[in-house]
Amino acid sequence: MINLFDLHCDTPTLCLQQNIAFNNEKTAVNEKSLKSFNKAVQICAIFTKDDAENPFENYKKTLEFFKANVSLPINDLTKEHTILLSCEGLSILQGNPQRVYELFSDGIRTSCLTWNGENDLAGGVLTDSGLKEKGRQVIGILNELGMALDLSHLNDKSFFDAVQMAKHPLATHSNSRFICDNKRNLTDIQLKLIKEKEGIVGLNFYPPFLNGKDVFKNIYLNIEHMLELGLENTIAIGSDFDGGKMSKELDRQIKTQRLYDFLLKMGINREIL
Repeated sequence: MINLFDLHCDTPTLCLQQNIAFNNEKTAVNEKSLKSFNKAVQICAIFTKDDAENPFENYKKTLEFFKANVSLPINDLTKEHTILLSCEGLSILQGNPQRVYELFSDGIRTSCLTWNGENDLAGGVLTDSGLKEKGRQVIGILNELGMALDLSHLNDKSFFDAVQMAKHPLATHSNSRFICDNKRNLTDIQLKLIKEKEGIVGLNFYPPFLNGKDVFKNIYLNIEHMLELGLENTIAIGSDFDGGKMSKELDRQIKTQRLYDFLLKMGINREIL
């Protein structure tokens, strides 16, 4: 069995939508799939759309349902199988940066400022807006608390402003734009900036961010390109399971073992994996 550290899945939202516990086998990520690995850490995101009604209430409802229906430890890295919590989209703050302190108390350890659109913090990939004053305040509080800033979903303008401020930047589920020219992916310059701050980048399994076909091969190409850039200590997994529609080749967490075996066959050093 291999070890796994996956920076992003949307399973808590799916659990609430389907009224199922985390020990089910309907979701791509679940307790059984995590326990199939020797050791596993899964970052589970509480997802909120930029234009959601009552976003903070929705966040609380999703978080409380998930916590009540999971038996694995949360935020305990001393355990062999554990979950970390994140927020995908901070429209839940509803204009109040001080609410970040409450998120931290709730167990949230990393957050995206926005999703694909624009809010009062920053602009996502479907907009041209840069980092805003309240976004700068939020990053300051994240730095104070030791929380990581997730740069996935930001447009280029907001990314470059945010990465300069963040003490702990990472991109939980983004790929190389050199390999797949999609705005949700990162340029070589952006990848190097994350490396310079000792951050990590989780490779996303969603086919549109991998040129669609042949997911295993395109993940390999992403890794090879990042290795060429000297990012061997920056590469991670950020599957996006239970979020986007995945290829049957890699649509469940349990199939990550197949990806590992494929990458070994392609010559990727075991120490890097």
